Amino acid sequence: MPDAVHIPEVIEPDEKLPRDLVALRKFAYFMDQAFQIPGTRFRAGFDAVLGLIPGVGDVIGGAMSAWIVIGAIRHRVPARIVARMVLNIVIDLVFGAVPLAGDVFDFLFEENMKNMRLLEKHRNRRHPPRSTGEMTLIGILVFALIISIAISIVVGFIALVVWLLREVPWV
Repeated sequence: MPDAVHIPEVIEPDEKLPRDLVALRKFAYFMDQAFQIPGTRFRAGFDAVLGLIPGVGDVIGGAMSAWIVIGAIRHRVPARIVARMVLNIVIDLVFGAVPLAGDVFDFLFEENMKNMRLLEKHRNRRHPPRSTGEMTLIGILVFALIISIAISIVVGFIALVVWLLREVPWV
């Protein structure tokens, strides 16, 4: 990984960002672009690798992605943008739950990088970030929300597969 990660469309280099945003930027890179797929120009990260683990991989990836959403709330990103960030994670969870096609989707849809761009673009630079004390309950609630959505998607997908196996006449 390069020492300084620069996300296009973002004005501020690592040296001018608060330390927690630099850490989140590196985390997004690790999750979505850490290594190049040999013989292609595509990059993938730990999120795509986690997605290969049936059932729990997408849940773990979604839970880890909550860190950027919590960072956005800490840096006072507007609620509608935070909702868009959560939606990006949900999209990754829904499509990632589909066997094989979901694994390909995980490699192509970089929700962590998208969410990091939204955070950096919309953070409130006029007010200081929220304190750890202010963020504790909010962080727990965001994490619980994303875990609940992820588990619901996995359970719903399993229920759909079981229903299809019972109801659809197989030749």
